[in-house]
Formats: sequence, structure tokens, C-alpha cells
Amino acid sequence: MDSFNDMLGAKDILVAEDDKDLRRLLQFDLESSGFKVRLAENGKIALDMIREKKPECLILDVMMPVMDGFDVCKRLKSLDSTKDIPIIFLTARGTTEDKVKAMGFNADDYMIKPFDFKELIARVNLHISKKDMKLYDIEHAGEKAMKNLVCDLSEKLAEPLDQLRKELLEIMARSDGDPGILESVRKCEAVRRGIRDIFVEMQREINPFYDPEPEQESVEV
Repeated sequence: MDSFNDMLGAKDILVAEDDKDLRRLLQFDLESSGFKVRLAENGKIALDMIREKKPECLILDVMMPVMDGFDVCKRLKSLDSTKDIPIIFLTARGTTEDKVKAMGFNADDYMIKPFDFKELIARVNLHISKKDMKLYDIEHAGEKAMKNLVCDLSEKLAEPLDQLRKELLEIMARSDGDPGILESVRKCEAVRRGIRDIFVEMQREINPFYDPEPEQESVEV
């Protein structure tokens, strides 16, 4: 089952539960739903396994020997490297105090035993999707900022470049054909067009269908 799930790129779920029978039941049901499952019998083992490889989601019991679930959650959520791992408490402790305590440690969800397995799978999928979307947004934040910068600069430079074009046309019209003035106009126009072309190409990197409006009158020397 593990090798098959690995080939499919199955999501890795870590189950930390001290009840052996429940651990095995969760493993069977999760693997039947297409997940790759690792098992830990207490909180300390779970932390060691997470240091070795971060899971996509952690299903965590509260009452466990050596280290309880609250302590595991507190430690994971306090570290930048593990704070984004979704943690779903699955426990017999259903008091409001326990739920508030779990939320205080930034747990992502809290389910009471006995539980409905279909609901557990739905919540696992939900929290993994939310985590993936968050990571996607973070990874693409720089790209989005660059696109916004290019668009902003293009808009701000459009009017000054057009005004420069008009001034060059005016200078050329008053030059009386003076070769020195015309050569200066030609050089300035080459630089102006170069700047415009750079931003047109940058816009097309963002939008391949970008088509700038044609200039009303070109500076031809």
C-alpha cells in the first residue's frame, strides 16, 4: 500500500494515538481513502517523526503517555518550520475547556470520539487544501508584486513618454532641417522607443495578449 501511494504522490498523514486498535483502524481507513499513513503511539515519537519528515496533516490524540497532544500542538505551532502543519485533535475529551485550550494552541480542528469517519476525511481534505492554498499564495506573492509593479510603472510612464514624443516632434518641426538638431532628436527618440519597448515586453510577459495602443504620430528623422 505504501509504495503504491508513494507512486501516486499520496498525501502523508501522521496519526498520533496511544490506542493500538484505533491507530490501526485509522491507518486502514485513511489508506483506503488514498492517504499515506504513519503512526506514532505518543507525542514524543510524533515529534521525532515530524523532525524527520513533515506530514501534510497531523491527527492528534490528547491523552497520551510521555507527552500529551496539547504539548505537541503547542510546540509545533510555536515553530516557523512546523506551524503550518494542520492539526486535527481526535479525542474523547469533549469539554468546552479542552476545546478552548486546543484553540489557544492554534489547533486547526477538534473532533470528539466516537467520530464519523467520513467527516474526519472531509476535514483532513479541507485543512490540507487550505494549507496548500496558503503556501501557493506565499510562493506567488513575489510574482504578483512584480506584475503589479510593472503595470504601475507602465501606466505612470505612458504619459511622460508620450509628452516626450510630442516635444521631439515640435523640435524637429522647428529645426529647419539642421543636421545637428535632427541627430539629437534621432538619438532621443531611439532612447524613448527603447524605454517604451522594454515596458511593452514586460507587459507581454504578464499577459501574452497585451497589445499597446499605436502612437498617433511617430518621430521619423
